[in-house]
Amino acid sequence: MKKKMRIAQKLEMIPNKRAFWIIVLMLALVTAFHYFTGSRNWQLHDFFRRLYYFPIIIAAFKFRLKGALVVSVFTVILYAPHLLVYFGELNMELINQFLEAVMFVVVGLITGYLVEEDYRAREGLQNQIIKVSNLEKYTKNLLNSIDSGVVAFGEEGNLQSMNKEAKRIFYAPENVHRFIKQKDIKEELHRTMQRGKNYSRKAVAYQHKSEPSVFLDLTIFPVRDVNEEVEGAVLMVEDVTLFKELEEQVRRGERLAVVGELSSGVAHEIRNPLGIIKTLSQSLREENTDPEISESLEIIEQEIDRANKVVMGLLDFAKPGKLKMENISLRRLLKDLELMTRKLAEQKGLRLNLIPADKDYIIEGDPDKLKQGLLNLVLNGIQSMEASEGKAREKESNPGEMRIYLAEPENNRREDEKLVRLIIEDQGGGIETEHINKIYDPFFTTKEQGTGLGLSITHRIIEEHRGRLEIRNKPEKGIRVIIELPYIPQEGETYA
Repeated sequence: MKKKMRIAQKLEMIPNKRAFWIIVLMLALVTAFHYFTGSRNWQLHDFFRRLYYFPIIIAAFKFRLKGALVVSVFTVILYAPHLLVYFGELNMELINQFLEAVMFVVVGLITGYLVEEDYRAREGLQNQIIKVSNLEKYTKNLLNSIDSGVVAFGEEGNLQSMNKEAKRIFYAPENVHRFIKQKDIKEELHRTMQRGKNYSRKAVAYQHKSEPSVFLDLTIFPVRDVNEEVEGAVLMVEDVTLFKELEEQVRRGERLAVVGELSSGVAHEIRNPLGIIKTLSQSLREENTDPEISESLEIIEQEIDRANKVVMGLLDFAKPGKLKMENISLRRLLKDLELMTRKLAEQKGLRLNLIPADKDYIIEGDPDKLKQGLLNLVLNGIQSMEASEGKAREKESNPGEMRIYLAEPENNRREDEKLVRLIIEDQGGGIETEHINKIYDPFFTTKEQGTGLGLSITHRIIEEHRGRLEIRNKPEKGIRVIIELPYIPQEGETYA
């Protein structure tokens, strides 16, 4: 059987044009053998007659039923005159030979019909394969086009497939297994397959290595077969990080609005009495000759100055001035920032490393406000490094380093703007986990002499420039500040 199939496959591999000429040549040769062989050699004629089956079979495999019928009929037409020439008269032997010649047509019909049926079956199977392949491709494209991650699990809980969004979130299948194990989802996955009920959880935090945390809404659906039997499960994962950030921004904005109104009223009420107290203190110190009283009055003035500094910060926070927008060279802005802070860093035994950018970026903004915001961030980093490792640095030959550099964003969040990423990295003590969500809140500070307004003001300045500020702990040590700002594309540069 296998041998016959191999012969059939070899016949099918012959090109149609070549097969046609092979059939014509074989018919011509066999017919010539008949007509030019002596009538006494009947055994040779009997052998030649059987050779007619080969072109008929070849025609059946190459041209199916129609080809086999045409060639078999044509064979009878070629063979029949030879019989009349050979026998010379009509007798029973001649009739038997004619009936045997009819077998050419019968063999052609049967062989052609079988080949035709086989061809139709294979063509139908091939069409089904194409349909299944197209359906699989369509399903894959459909799953890759949706914004939610889709992870399919088999009946035993083994991961079978992931769509494009799931790969973006988890990167690799082993991370999915680690995630469902850490978040106690594995039991719910098996329970869904056993009971056939949906399961969902909201805002589950997930972090891949040093990447920022994302929040995921999870839903598990059972997968059923045609008999409504559960044969697996699908985990739907929706990245709601942006919504969480927007909710947090709204809540922060509401808090800041209330604090701003309160701060404005309190600052005005406190500022005038402070001015009066300081004036009276200065007058008393000028008139007083007692050194002890003079020293006390001097302390009062220092504390009034510190209180006045807090009041000025409150006023600046509560009523931000109008931005004076202009085109700013980011390279020049960072150079000015370096000049303002390098000496301070050196005095603290630290090194400020401004890494030059490959190209300059022109941004639209208020240079004074941006300098204020960036200065707050750099000073925070210097103070953090000094507080965490200042004493240890004195014993080291290499001082601590703060790095400032520019980079293209990993993912452009906006299609109508080009963004540049400014990164400030220090080697300080980092931020405590319980404090990470409070750093932008007004009056929140971990410094003994801090007002807790610096980061709040900086965050507001960056948002006023349509930018984004993110502060996260580095995996090794210190913090990484990421600022994304829209810049003006240069000539020949298009939007992403």
